[in-house]
Amino acid sequence: MTDMPTILHSGDVYSSVDPFATAISFAGPTVSWVGEDEAAAATEGDHTDLAGDLVAPGFVHAGLLLTGDDPAPGALVEAGITAVHVLGSADAVAAFRDAAPDALAVTAYPAGADTGATSVAARDLAGALTVDRPLYIVVEDESDLTAVLDALDDAEVRTRAQRSLWRLLVTCPIPGDAVDRLAATGVGITLDPQEHDQPLAPLLAAGAQVSFVLDPASPWQTLATAVYSGTAGISARAAFNAATRFGFRATGSFEGGVLAPGAEATAVRWKVGDLIVQVADDRLAAWSTDPRSGTPGLPDLSGSSPLPVVRDVWVRGQRHAVCPAPTQTP
Repeated sequence: MTDMPTILHSGDVYSSVDPFATAISFAGPTVSWVGEDEAAAATEGDHTDLAGDLVAPGFVHAGLLLTGDDPAPGALVEAGITAVHVLGSADAVAAFRDAAPDALAVTAYPAGADTGATSVAARDLAGALTVDRPLYIVVEDESDLTAVLDALDDAEVRTRAQRSLWRLLVTCPIPGDAVDRLAATGVGITLDPQEHDQPLAPLLAAGAQVSFVLDPASPWQTLATAVYSGTAGISARAAFNAATRFGFRATGSFEGGVLAPGAEATAVRWKVGDLIVQVADDRLAAWSTDPRSGTPGLPDLSGSSPLPVVRDVWVRGQRHAVCPAPTQTP
């Protein structure tokens, strides 16, 4: 006898395949369909009434640099983060992985690793320019950034970097005159909008691959900062992409971080207020907020409403409760 599909309905589902979806079904570890409540009512399975809550892809913390004062792996899941990219010493990374629950996907970049993915400080990059494997480069200041960009100006190094999925964790402010050079590298860039006022809009406009370091207690706070607090804010949708699907793209996966048929059934249920379309530039608002644009709404991040609260987490179709179970329907 096969397991019954999981069917979530009577809420809002953030999905690129249907911006007005109110229901979703999981068959085993994958999404089987996204649609409306009418389809959910006609489908046999394990039904959950979302009671107006939002279901969205889990967040990706794309650059957790372990320092000794780190969030507990389980706390990340409690905050709606279902994947994390971890950098640090081999021992620290191993300890983090050992402590991580099954609900948290950990991509590890231990410093000094001889095989597999590894991390390196920008000042030590010269000794790693021939590495043909994933490399996460930690950029701490503007001189580091200049040195990395100079190295990637070499066509052979740049091709190797793109092919082998090199990445940059930029922990300093990015100067405006470095934006186009960064985008031209074709290398993934991870940064923390809460740490520095970064040129997010120019980076995205130049085609840079941007993912985020997330607030481990409230990922939505990182998005709010990216939209409203910087001098070059971006739309909520762009910020959400940077905090979800672009974290997967940085590791070479173009299927993760979305809720669509055939995608991994990893999602978070959020208690939210109104869902709206938000853009940092008012000149873009007229079309983006028009229902005809098909832009799915996201929680209000302006500060006028409380940020979303996690209700449940599903990972590969399995529910990992983080609060009292929701009301079940027959």
